[in-house]
Amino acid sequence: MEDPSLFLDDDDDSYFDAPAASPRLPREKQAFGAVDPSLYESGRYRKFRESVASLRSTLPESTKAFATYDVPNEKDRRWLTRYCIKKEEGTMPGWQQVILEKAGFNWVRGYGPRSKGAKRERTGTDTYELRWQEGYAALVKACDGDESAMLALLHCEEADYVWLRKQITALRAGRLNDERLAKLKDLPFDFETVVEDFSFTKWRQAYRAYAAGDLPNRERWARAQIKARETGTLAQWRIDALDALDFNWTIKPVRPPKAAKPRKTRADRVKEMESRWRSRLDEYSAAKARYKGMGPLPLHFDPSLRPWIMRMRMLNNKGRLRPELVEEFKERGFDFDGKAGVDASWNASLEKLRAFKKKFGHLRVPSSYIDDVGLGKWVANQQEGMRKGTLKPDKLRKLKALGLTPRQVVDGIKSKRVQISSWLKALRDIEAILDEKYGGRLPEVGLFPERLRVWMRRQVKNLEGDRLEPWQVERLNRIGFDPEHLPELPPQVDWADRLARLRRFIEEKGHAHVPRSCEDKKLVAFVDNIRERKRRGKLNRRELSELRAAGFVFAPNRVVSPRWRELYAELKAYHEAHGDSHVPRYYEPNQGLAEFVAQQRQRGRKGWLLSEHIRLLDELGFRWVGEHPVGKDWGNVER
Repeated sequence: MEDPSLFLDDDDDSYFDAPAASPRLPREKQAFGAVDPSLYESGRYRKFRESVASLRSTLPESTKAFATYDVPNEKDRRWLTRYCIKKEEGTMPGWQQVILEKAGFNWVRGYGPRSKGAKRERTGTDTYELRWQEGYAALVKACDGDESAMLALLHCEEADYVWLRKQITALRAGRLNDERLAKLKDLPFDFETVVEDFSFTKWRQAYRAYAAGDLPNRERWARAQIKARETGTLAQWRIDALDALDFNWTIKPVRPPKAAKPRKTRADRVKEMESRWRSRLDEYSAAKARYKGMGPLPLHFDPSLRPWIMRMRMLNNKGRLRPELVEEFKERGFDFDGKAGVDASWNASLEKLRAFKKKFGHLRVPSSYIDDVGLGKWVANQQEGMRKGTLKPDKLRKLKALGLTPRQVVDGIKSKRVQISSWLKALRDIEAILDEKYGGRLPEVGLFPERLRVWMRRQVKNLEGDRLEPWQVERLNRIGFDPEHLPELPPQVDWADRLARLRRFIEEKGHAHVPRSCEDKKLVAFVDNIRERKRRGKLNRRELSELRAAGFVFAPNRVVSPRWRELYAELKAYHEAHGDSHVPRYYEPNQGLAEFVAQQRQRGRKGWLLSEHIRLLDELGFRWVGEHPVGKDWGNVER
């Protein structure tokens, strides 16, 4: 057997190797973590070994055993934590465990031991202090101009004013230190005036809207300012701000004289009230025209008319309506006797139930009966009334004569009022797809989910075995269901055509990052489908080889994007012109470049950059915040 040390570099002193497996011993008698000698040459083994060696080199030579919190680099600590979790879950290979243990790792993760009440010292630059200084400098710059400081505060950018409001909130909450408070008091405007005026923000918004001409109640707000000035309650800085807009202080509120209302007699009031009743009667007639049931209009049909209908019936029973008005209402179809209307509606529903039994031979009315949606709910209510004994004797006698039985109760639990079978659910899903895509009828070629295709094939067997009820057959006929010709799958995407489109895009653009805004929408859909199939493992070897040969990028977040390279080229031009890459935060010639530089510092601090990003930026002498960043793809041995 070959010695594993032959595959090592001569200058690798911190390497601890896993034992080699013996071909003469069975698996259960092999040493823990033993690997086949061929694994020593694999890239996975070498990369893991190099990662452990690099991590071990960051510790002092005298360290024999170390925990996660002993490693100085935060990226390394996260890497070790992931392997601790794998070991706890039992998904970690034995050879990786042996290498880490030989390097001295004791599988302890978390924070290190520290005394009670001790605070962790911050290292590196205080990012929050830098942000505060930037916000302060921006506010000073916004208020430094030809106009007065308070007027400049009214016209400054919203972001600067929001920053100031946050400082005032911190001051009122007692969270602002004395050093920052002293700096805020040194601002060009009167900081204490802004703090003590609780209506400053609201007045500033109204003032800016008035200056832009977008204030809804412009004249009303202007009269309020004039009145406040006359009463001496308008601050002088507000007066100066309004004078800067050439405000007209001579506007006077114009109040039209109140006209004397003529006193109405009782006859006039009764006439107006009857006129309102007639207008509600028009609404009642329109609602009755919309009502398709038999008998008078039920109270629940239009909730807005229900109080008025009940009031008219009450006034008629008490004799407080004129006989002429009652006759007029009756001629237009108004029903003053609500009980008679309820009985007529109940008898009409009973006749519908008889017609249903005559047509289908049973009384099991489905909840989605297409000819009369309300009949199923009415039948369920009658069955519930029969069970509780709340129906009148004559109604109960008619229902029993028809053959209706009360609703059953199983183990003290009332069954659901509406029973929706899985058959109806599948049919409704198919009807929704047909209404949306195929005009309500089954096509010859159509795209349906696999469960609905299985359901349609099952209905063919049900029709052959005569296991469907008449109403189910009727519903299938309405959607054009043909047992002999079920819808076929649409033709698949032409792979050669889509691959040719991808190659042309790569030749024209020089990269394979197809954006969502690409004019070739078929290519965009093809790329999305390819990445989804790759995640699910549905691509075969031929497709993978053709895509890799074309230069397709399966994981664009692991490769430097073309847009990033364009911005990097601008930074490189700045470096060649100025000799460094220290672009100021506010760079008027190219503010987009300043935002790009600030974003790279933030992403580097959070560990979101790739190793290639960091390498390219380091070539330009890029200045980072805090420690030098480590690429997020470093040490990812499982990728």
